[in-house]
Amino acid sequence: MEPHRWLPLEANPDVTNQFLKQLGIQPSWQFVDVYGMDPELLSMVPRPVCAILLLFPVTEKYETFRTEEENKIKAEGQEVKPTVYFMKQTISNACGTIGLIHAIANNRDKITFEADSSLKKFLDDSVHMNPEERAKFLETYEAIRVTHESSAHEGQTESSSSLLPSPSSPQLQYFSHCKMKASSLRRSASLTLVRCDNVAPVKATSPPVCLQRWRPTIPLSAIGLHCVAPSIDEKVDLHFIALVNVGGILYELDGRKPFPINHGQSSDDTFLEDAIEVCKKFMERDPDELRFNAIALSTA
Repeated sequence: MEPHRWLPLEANPDVTNQFLKQLGIQPSWQFVDVYGMDPELLSMVPRPVCAILLLFPVTEKYETFRTEEENKIKAEGQEVKPTVYFMKQTISNACGTIGLIHAIANNRDKITFEADSSLKKFLDDSVHMNPEERAKFLETYEAIRVTHESSAHEGQTESSSSLLPSPSSPQLQYFSHCKMKASSLRRSASLTLVRCDNVAPVKATSPPVCLQRWRPTIPLSAIGLHCVAPSIDEKVDLHFIALVNVGGILYELDGRKPFPINHGQSSDDTFLEDAIEVCKKFMERDPDELRFNAIALSTA
């Protein structure tokens, strides 16, 4: 049977916020850019934050780590609260939508839905399903698929398959990843960046203060980015995950993994900083990579 494949979704607050609006979510919470991991840049993110979407490159280093992590958890076990909403991913390029579902589903007590919200109906109907059943349910849920496709067309940047690692590698055969926007997540002062004053954001929603845009001092083509129409068949090695706080525990939710990953204690007050520490670990595993991006679901 032909595998399910959607268009890649972009890591872009404008795109994700429009997506949520079309799914029937009122704008009391909005996605915003996380401009970097330094305290002064994190201070620009409106609080509170209830979820982080991280986009990162799936490299051979990461796949090796993922296998080791899975084997360790299976051997040692971990605590996962039964209230965590988790679903598997069986649709190629759907990781952005699944990340959004994970972000909203695990914060339903904070989110206000429209009466006819298609996402609320999906969550209501799937709440008692297991992760595999939820994945199959999404495959046939036309309202979300159509909205995803519409949102994917809103994006403008996507990775170039000619500049990415070859998908023929045995560890890189399963691609269910997504596009990246043009601004990378700022690691620290050690990464040379140029301050771009008076530059209109490229598909970005800024917090309600005057922010500066930052960009790496390298051409976009050097990190596999270019402005082209999205292709449903292109192999993309960028992947979305969601980070959420459920019952005082920080969880990583990735539909490619067999279960949520418990990253330890957190709270509403410290969630952003705690989640960024997890993001740092992803970046430290691939110190030569620049293709990381994070957006935060913040109070509007």
